[in-house]
Amino acid sequence: MKTKKDNSNNLAIPGKPMSQKKFASLIKEAEEGIFYTDLQFREKFQIWKQTLKK
Repeated sequence: MKTKKDNSNNLAIPGKPMSQKKFASLIKEAEEGIFYTDLQFREKFQIWKQTLKK
């Protein structure tokens, strides 16, 4: 009897297959990014919004 190694290839976005290893690697990559507090994000968002109006 053979066992089937079934990896769910639909972990991130429906319709776009992705392996579990790829999904885990993308999570690790995202965790290395910059994290802002709510106040910092709001300040950066306001600055960005003002640049669009010009």
